[in-house]
Amino acid sequence: MTMPEQHYYFHAGKGGVGKSTTSSLSAMHLARTGREVLLVSLDPAHNQTDIFDTPFTGDPKRVAPNLRVAQADIDRWVREYLKGVETQIKANYTYQTAFNLEKHLSVVKHSPGIEEYGLLLAFQHYRKQFPEADAIIFDMPPTALTTKFFNLPQLSLIWLEHLQDLRSEIIRKKELITKIKLGKKEIECDKVASRLTQQNEFFTELRGLFRSPDRCSVNLVVNPDRLSFAEAERIDTAMGEMGMELANVIMNKVAEGAAWDGGSSLLSSHRVRPLPLSPVPLIGSDTLGDYLDANGDGFAFLEGTP
Repeated sequence: MTMPEQHYYFHAGKGGVGKSTTSSLSAMHLARTGREVLLVSLDPAHNQTDIFDTPFTGDPKRVAPNLRVAQADIDRWVREYLKGVETQIKANYTYQTAFNLEKHLSVVKHSPGIEEYGLLLAFQHYRKQFPEADAIIFDMPPTALTTKFFNLPQLSLIWLEHLQDLRSEIIRKKELITKIKLGKKEIECDKVASRLTQQNEFFTELRGLFRSPDRCSVNLVVNPDRLSFAEAERIDTAMGEMGMELANVIMNKVAEGAAWDGGSSLLSSHRVRPLPLSPVPLIGSDTLGDYLDANGDGFAFLEGTP
């Protein structure tokens, strides 16, 4: 299967609303339809281990037919990013020791944006390394980090535009371009400008992907209470500002006779997908399967069914 056919589902929302549980049930439902599904936890809490009652690592583990689960080690991906920064500095500035840049590398790990960049690297890893998966479902971290994750490509492109302009001006004024002759051709080469171009392509591709409803579905999980609505409304507003569309509002833990504020801007502008409150804790594949047997129709929207 080619990469463009792969679909990504993100389960986001306020802590405690059931993102991990709904992402687990969604993954199992899609797997039951015959699709090859990968469920990835990007939430530092890593509740998938508790839900499936089995340990997980960064390497996907099969838990049911057509379904594998992985828990991304975000600290590892942050280290990968920092290693890449160090490599680029050493490659582009061989004279770095003269400026004692080594000591400054340890400070980079405290820079804003490091954690969300680690999330992006993890996202890229799973979609690139597992192209056979028809769908990848991501159990997302808390709200603030999730919105930063989605906004990072656009924010980075704004900075890159300014950095590329600055680099062009530096090259023009200082004549830093190294000229390389290949046969009769003379090629102008600048390592820093080349890296900026690569980063631009990386973030442009991700921004387009996040904005494509044909490729990405952001499912916002809420409970039938005002507090979860308020935070969900903020996520919805932030996504709109990023040029992204919210796919579904999953109303989780709906008890019999439950009612909610139908006048909420969130609920009035999006289709609500109610999921009944389970009478027992949803722990273990068998229990999750029993819930789907009783409430499978509630997940039909994942297949594009209205």
